[in-house]
Amino acid sequence: MSLLQFAHNSQPIYARERGAGPALILVNGMSQSTANWTSQIARLSTEFRVLAWDCRGQGRSPAGESATLDDHCADLVGVLDHYEVEAAHVVGFSHGARVALRCAATRPERVRSLVLTSIGAGGDARRAAIVRAWAEILRLGGVEALAWCSLTHILGPRFLSENADHLALIVDAVVQRNSPEGIGAMMAAMRSYPPSIDDALKVRAPGLLISAGHDPLVSAASSAALKAAIAHCESLHIAESGHTVPVECATEWRDGVSAFLRRH
Repeated sequence: MSLLQFAHNSQPIYARERGAGPALILVNGMSQSTANWTSQIARLSTEFRVLAWDCRGQGRSPAGESATLDDHCADLVGVLDHYEVEAAHVVGFSHGARVALRCAATRPERVRSLVLTSIGAGGDARRAAIVRAWAEILRLGGVEALAWCSLTHILGPRFLSENADHLALIVDAVVQRNSPEGIGAMMAAMRSYPPSIDDALKVRAPGLLISAGHDPLVSAASSAALKAAIAHCESLHIAESGHTVPVECATEWRDGVSAFLRRH
């Protein structure tokens, strides 16, 4: 597996590549990095050429001068260009799913298929309130306080119960891989993102929408509305998971993604 840094539009980006076959690019959620995909990369790379990168402001990629939705989309395309990939299966989680959706809507020639996990149509008042609370916690208490306070929003009850002794390690990892400036810049930019459904209506690539049974950030109605807006979209509901499906139900998530990608 290669891990490298390169510059795209003067923005340093850390990226990973592993495996051979059809190209697949993973787009991480807020406060995550390529490290969160490690186990999934190891297994998916037996079938696919897997690319992943630290989104700007997270992991080892600096925040840069701005962190708009189109900046993240341009970085995704920059990673594909760097690895000389004309089009890829684009797989995004949470904030990464929003970036993936934007790319499918605005750069359709680069997207073979689209897998979206833990994202809704937008306009969810509860989600907006939670994210606003996170921003205040970050401002007042820093990354560690944010990481602890967000656990019950991003992790389901089963995972929390089974991993109660390891939560401090999860928080430590978030602190090590993030800066208050990077997360703060992303949260500030998110306030100007258009509703996801606006981009969903423009998508023509085949899609798979993965939702969870214990996700306070994405309601069932919001998930259903997003699926209905995408012209060719399948769905997978994982009832026992919280928001962080690729971690909490790793095998079920990966099996669903792999089966979908084999068909496309």
